[in-house]
Amino acid sequence: MIRVLFTLCLALGATLTLAQSQGKGHDYRRSGDRDYNQKKYEQAEEAYRRSILVDPEAKGHHNLGNAIYKQSRYDDAAQEFERAMEIAESDEEKANAWYNLGNAKYLSGKYDESAEAFKQSLMINPGDLHAKQNLIMALQELQQQQQQQQQQQEQDEQAEEDQEQQDQQEQQQQQNQPQSSNENEDPNQQRDNPQQQEQKLSKEQAMQLLDIIEEEDQKVQEKLRKQAGGARKQKDW
Repeated sequence: MIRVLFTLCLALGATLTLAQSQGKGHDYRRSGDRDYNQKKYEQAEEAYRRSILVDPEAKGHHNLGNAIYKQSRYDDAAQEFERAMEIAESDEEKANAWYNLGNAKYLSGKYDESAEAFKQSLMINPGDLHAKQNLIMALQELQQQQQQQQQQQEQDEQAEEDQEQQDQQEQQQQQNQPQSSNENEDPNQQRDNPQQQEQKLSKEQAMQLLDIIEEEDQKVQEKLRKQAGGARKQKDW
């Protein structure tokens, strides 16, 4: 009997604690709502954080996400909307969380994730006109973003191709340039003329040329002797 009464007391105590926590969380949320309506978003954020500490309801995370969203911290806001979505109990809460998540992703420039969030919201609430309009905007931005990325990729590829062609031209020009003189070469020394190099004779050719010169010289000497003898005859007294 004592054991049964003890169990009942524990259960009752837990119920009272839960009710007090929910009441406290509600008070924090109401305080956050007042600050939010007065555009005191930092104070509202602090109140909403207190509310989810004592009562982690989807509404608290959703409102916290809204306060952070108003401070242009879209990635942080998206985390709160995702958390609200996970613990939401009603379709309306889930649809609203998806919708605000789409807005946060849109302003973060993540248009593909934004479009997906709006689609999820419309699956729950197909009649939401604002979600439809935002979905169209997200898809348009996504298409434009993809086109820009494609153009940038093509420009990068063209620039890379142009650089390769320029490198090849420079390499070809270097190959066509005349070779520089040897560092140890005397700059005052004249280079051999190609024609002079072609006129150089081998040893055998040089010997033959000497023989020809000697033979011609002998002929000249013989001719001179004959001319000398003839002259004496003419002058013979």
